[in-house]
Amino acid sequence: MQSVLKLSPPSAPALKSPYIQITNPKLQQDAGKLPYQEQAYRIELEELYHFIYQSITSALQEAKQQTDFNYWYSKDRNQRKVEEALSYIDEHFHEDFGLEQVTDIMHCSSTYLNRLLKQHTGSTFYNLLTQKRIEHSKQLLALDYQTVCEISSMVGYTNVHSFIRAFKRSVGITPGQFRESSLAHSG
Repeated sequence: MQSVLKLSPPSAPALKSPYIQITNPKLQQDAGKLPYQEQAYRIELEELYHFIYQSITSALQEAKQQTDFNYWYSKDRNQRKVEEALSYIDEHFHEDFGLEQVTDIMHCSSTYLNRLLKQHTGSTFYNLLTQKRIEHSKQLLALDYQTVCEISSMVGYTNVHSFIRAFKRSVGITPGQFRESSLAHSG
């Protein structure tokens, strides 16, 4: 079926040639039996040819439109899944959750969601979540109100050492060094 959908509507000459090869022997058989019979037969065959051509063209166009609709519907559905996941990360990054909780809510597999996120954003779920948490923690660290331990908890980490490791991996320096650098530049 896929190969049929890739076809474009055939050109009139491309259909007409085999059509004439099939119908010409019948014309030759009937030639001269009755006056105008050959001409009437040709007109009838020409009408039949146009009907067949229009039917094939119409069927191919409908198949192509259906294929296009399925493609765009699927694309929209995938985009909605990505937007839903990104929205969930934005709204809940400060909570302790993982990919499995999100996929349960979204009714899809973790492999599927991770693949979609990677295709649309270039990052996996955990990288996007970590990035959001680190960006928010940088804002909090620059204010100098809370301790690093409090900030790690505020951005969804249950273990301060995990937070420090993730922060250093992402930013290149520890949260404490980042705070010192931020305060030195602002003060």
